[in-house]
Amino acid sequence: MPQQPGCFPFMPIPSRPPKPRSRGITIMTDRGLPYRVAEDTMEVIGEAVDLVKHNDHSGVISRYSSEWFAKKFDLYRRHDILSFPGGIPFELAVLQGQVEPFFARLKEVGFDLVEVSEDVIPPLPKDERDAIIRKAMAAGLQVITEVGRKVPDKPIELDVAVSLAMNDLELGVKKVTLEHSELRLLQQSDPDILLSLVNKVGLEHLIFEPNPGGWPWLHTWLIQTLGPEVNMGNIYPEELLIVDAMRRGMTRAVNYTFLTENAGQMAPGQ
Repeated sequence: MPQQPGCFPFMPIPSRPPKPRSRGITIMTDRGLPYRVAEDTMEVIGEAVDLVKHNDHSGVISRYSSEWFAKKFDLYRRHDILSFPGGIPFELAVLQGQVEPFFARLKEVGFDLVEVSEDVIPPLPKDERDAIIRKAMAAGLQVITEVGRKVPDKPIELDVAVSLAMNDLELGVKKVTLEHSELRLLQQSDPDILLSLVNKVGLEHLIFEPNPGGWPWLHTWLIQTLGPEVNMGNIYPEELLIVDAMRRGMTRAVNYTFLTENAGQMAPGQ
């Protein structure tokens, strides 16, 4: 659903590229939002959201009905937004030996994507992980993978992260996510590894998770370091308006850069 023109069309500000976007993707976290709250959120800022992660893991597995999901998916698709569950249900399916039934049920319920992660369970052997990714795509699901651990004892090694990401992309996954805990550790200990990861893999292929607990400093750091077209996940509904303004240089969090660095003037061709 395209964004309606504002009240001041004679005062241009930086715009966002239209959907579907390959860069500047914003993934909203839906932790069991009531339908009317989700509807109101989409009315205000749906144009800025590209994907929705349904992150109430217990609810996804045992609380919400297929009818509940169908209503939500219909709302999000009207705004050109695709849906996927968080990675924990997938990891549980691995532990319980239910990966193929899990993929089949996701597709039946109407999810568009699945997150293949190993941030809690023991790492999978490469051949098994590759086979799982192929099974997900064969089931008709797009795949987002994740590299890193939820409780790392040291920063992820650059060669390991690059190898995993490039392997997944060659298999045909949509995007590769750097786990939140790994992002925080790298940001605090060795940001050069993060920059090298971006240079070697490509900004458009990577998703970074500034939440939980990174609001707003880590969101600001990502945009100031990697630019407004960085892909960001785990964005809570109440943060969407500010994140969109950050990308445009129109909020205090990024020092109003459109005014202070660009003098409020659009670049030629914009």
